[in-house]
Amino acid sequence: MSSELSDYSIGGYFELECMDNQFYHSNAILLNSGRNALRYIIKVNKIKKLNVPAYTCKEVIESIKSEDCVIQFYNLNESFLPIESFRTNEFVLYTNYFGVNNNNIKILEQKYSNLIIDNSQSFYSPCNGLVSFYSPRKFFGLPDGGFILGNKKANLILDEDHSFERCAHLLMRWDKGPEYAYSKFKLNDESLNYQPIKKMSKLTQALMGNIDYEKVKQQRINNFEILNESLSTSNEIVFQFSENQVPMVYPYLINSKKTRNNLLKNRIYIAKYWPEIDLIHPINNYEKYLQEFLLPLPIDQRYNMQDMNKILEVIFG
Repeated sequence: MSSELSDYSIGGYFELECMDNQFYHSNAILLNSGRNALRYIIKVNKIKKLNVPAYTCKEVIESIKSEDCVIQFYNLNESFLPIESFRTNEFVLYTNYFGVNNNNIKILEQKYSNLIIDNSQSFYSPCNGLVSFYSPRKFFGLPDGGFILGNKKANLILDEDHSFERCAHLLMRWDKGPEYAYSKFKLNDESLNYQPIKKMSKLTQALMGNIDYEKVKQQRINNFEILNESLSTSNEIVFQFSENQVPMVYPYLINSKKTRNNLLKNRIYIAKYWPEIDLIHPINNYEKYLQEFLLPLPIDQRYNMQDMNKILEVIFG
């Protein structure tokens, strides 16, 4: 049998059944994680120094350092724009926070020719700046995966990843619930830190073929608008939301630790962005405030109006 047919077989037991929906973004470079997508960009573009937001996750920082790239941190103002200015040809990394900062990206695109967009929180956004990278598992039930838009393909010889050992938390959550599977989720997340840059696995690509991208998109927008209608007047974050943006979460900023605790008591689970960063490098007062009080409320496709009303009931209760 020729090498081209080495993966070809007929008969035997069934595999996991997947549909064949077309991937939302064409011409993407498919890799095994968002953090490795950033490493790929640094490697291919031979970036030696990168301006990086101080308000970002530690995995981004570790990925940059692993490529021996010098990090120059910058801080954000209350509009989530850099306080500092850079030379027009410097490489600048900007995060599309929560998936609602497309207008900020337009401003930065006019100023910096080597703008790199972290669209990990904005799966549906097109390529902006020089290049954009994405982490689809932040939007969908996937074990791993990342991709790049806008970058030239490099002549890197990459192995193909295998994902079957990273699916335990996805399966266990169905049978046992989120609390039972959480430790597996954390272990899987941590394991991605130690993976070399590889091509996206066949399994992850197949799972992405199950996704109804337009349905997911509309459900997220609907849920976001429900929360925004009730919370915008008390939300300390002011953003310009338009229907061409598909957020990851609803970013609710309120000076209340009690609200987070009440949500948790009602099994409404929200992340904390990012509790460890002030131990790694200095952040300003606004970034510390975000770290302490930001509530990234879930608005994803698993939920509907009834679920959003439950969140509002707990917040206002």
